[in-house]
Amino acid sequence: MDSNRETVQKRVVVDGAGERSEVVTERSQSDRRANGISAGTVAVIAIVAVMVVAGVIVVVMNQNANEAANRNANMVAAVALPTAQQAAPVQQAPIIIQQPATVQPAPVIIQQPAEQNSTQRTSANEDASMQDIAVKKLSEDQELESVVATVNNAHVVLSGAAGSAAAKARAEQLVKGVPGVKSVENKIVVPS
Repeated sequence: MDSNRETVQKRVVVDGAGERSEVVTERSQSDRRANGISAGTVAVIAIVAVMVVAGVIVVVMNQNANEAANRNANMVAAVALPTAQQAAPVQQAPIIIQQPATVQPAPVIIQQPAEQNSTQRTSANEDASMQDIAVKKLSEDQELESVVATVNNAHVVLSGAAGSAAAKARAEQLVKGVPGVKSVENKIVVPS
C-alpha cells in the first residue's frame, strides 16, 4: 500500500421501525502535502539541469577546439624550424642606388656677421654700467648736457633737448659706441 494514501472508514448505525442496521463506508484519499515536490518544481529543476549540462558541453568543446588549434600550430612550428635551421644562411649583397649624374653648381654659402641676439637679456649691473658710460660721454659735450640716457636690456632711449640736429645725431653716435649697447632710440627734441 502506498504510504501517501490514507483510507478512511465511517460506520453509521441506522435505527428503523424495529430494525437496526449498520452501514460502513470506506474511502481512500492521497495526501498531496505528503508528496513534497510539485510538478512545477520538477519541471524547473529539469530545465536548470539541461541548461547546466549544455553549458558544460559548450565549455568542453571550446577547450578541445583551442587545444587542437595549439597542437596544429606547434606541429607547424616544429616542422618549419628544422627546415629553417638546415638551410645555409644567405647573405644578401647590399643594394646600391645610384642617382643619375647631373652637373649642378656648388652651393654658395654666405656667412653673415654674427649679430648679437636681441632677445638675450642683460643683467641690471650691465645696464647700469652702460648707462654710466653713456651719461659720462654725453656730459663731455656742452650741447648734450641736457640729454638723458636710459638703458634697459642693452637698449638705450635718448630723451631731452639738443641745440641742433647735428648735436642730436652726435649724441646717438656717442651712445652707439658704448660697449654692449644693442640699439639706440633717439627721442631728443631739437628746438626750431
